[in-house]
Amino acid sequence: MSVFDIVQQHGPWKLAGFVAALGVFLLLHLIRWPLALAARLLHAAQAGLDARITSAMTPETAERARRSADV
Repeated sequence: MSVFDIVQQHGPWKLAGFVAALGVFLLLHLIRWPLALAARLLHAAQAGLDARITSAMTPETAERARRSADV
């Protein structure tokens, strides 16, 4: 089935609506990519900061000292 068959069967406005919906779908996904990347970077930064703060606030124990001495 070609585009001309679809236009003849459903009309040009249905085809234009489909193309517009497809364009909006693609545009939303193009907008989403940088936002998703920023969210991943923020998550990584927060996880690293959380690990550093937790290790700084945790008191030094014999088990932790023994584990880090082997490294």
